[in-house]
Parts: sequence; C-alpha cells; structure tokens
Amino acid sequence: MITPKTPSFQSFNIFGVEHISPENALEELDKGLAIFVDVREESEFMIEFISLNDVFNFPMSAIMDNLKNIPDDKPIIVFCQGGVRSTKVANMLNRNGFVNSVNLDGGLKTWKAKGLPFESILPLACSSCSGSCSCS
Repeated sequence: MITPKTPSFQSFNIFGVEHISPENALEELDKGLAIFVDVREESEFMIEFISLNDVFNFPMSAIMDNLKNIPDDKPIIVFCQGGVRSTKVANMLNRNGFVNSVNLDGGLKTWKAKGLPFESILPLACSSCSGSCSCS
C-alpha cells in the first residue's frame, strides 16, 4: 500500500496521518488487503456510497461508540466527502490502537472524479446542461 505523508488531492492534513490515492485504495480493496470505513453521516451515505465488499459506514458522530465494530485484521482506509473528517478519524483510530489507518486522499469527491465505482440515488448530470434539466 502506497501511503504518502502529505495528500495530493486535498489541502487538509494532520501530521502523522498517511494518505492513499483513490486508485491505490481500490486496488487494495479489490485484493482484499484493506477495508473502507465511510465516516459520513447516514443521511449522506444513503444518497451516494461505494457498494463494494468490505465497506463499512460508521459516522464520525458515532465513531467512538463503534470502535468495537471496526474490523482490525486489515489496514483501514477511512473516507468522507472531501477528506477532512476522514483525516481526523484516521488520526483518532491510529491513536486508539488501529495503527494501520490511512485517509482516502480527497475523499469520495476525488474517488468519483477519477471515475471509480460508486452508487447514487441522484441523477447524473448531462454534459450539455450541468444537471439543470431532466434529460438524465
């Protein structure tokens, strides 16, 4: 797993938290070498999500209550919408015994921009109208 100490796709960083690119994160997940922890709130998760194996939703607001539910047998890739909350949670996890926790650099926003798999209940915007019509 390639995890630089500084992010490339987001400006927020906490010293000591490592980051992983979306492409490398998908590769780790596909190989069964890591798990994803989505720390967005349930209302965000219900709108759009990564529907692959080993993706868990433990909202940041309840993460401390869910520590016992987070698998600790593989490295943890934490993500949120843009990388700020997930960087904070990765830092907290690392300090609470989950020493192989990293942040998904740029979060779900960058994941989607790279064309990686996700599901959404929102209609996709067409290229001619930027989503302001009902053509999608």
